[in-house]
Amino acid sequence: MPTREENSVEAKKSSYTEEDLKDAYRKGRRVGQVEGMIAYQKRLVENLQKDNASLNKKLTEVVENPYIFTDIGG
Repeated sequence: MPTREENSVEAKKSSYTEEDLKDAYRKGRRVGQVEGMIAYQKRLVENLQKDNASLNKKLTEVVENPYIFTDIGG
């Protein structure tokens, strides 16, 4: 198994400059952040659609029977 020093020597033999590697890391990080935001927004939209369906169902019940939620007995 190579030691840490041997690995660093092999990494230094790379044809990429340190700046190239940093730029690639930053770009990858940004892409990951964007993908994370998209996934979050997708879940948010799905939850809002579920809430909307539930609220529409409740509204339909109230419209069909407007006295269901009033306290007539006082």
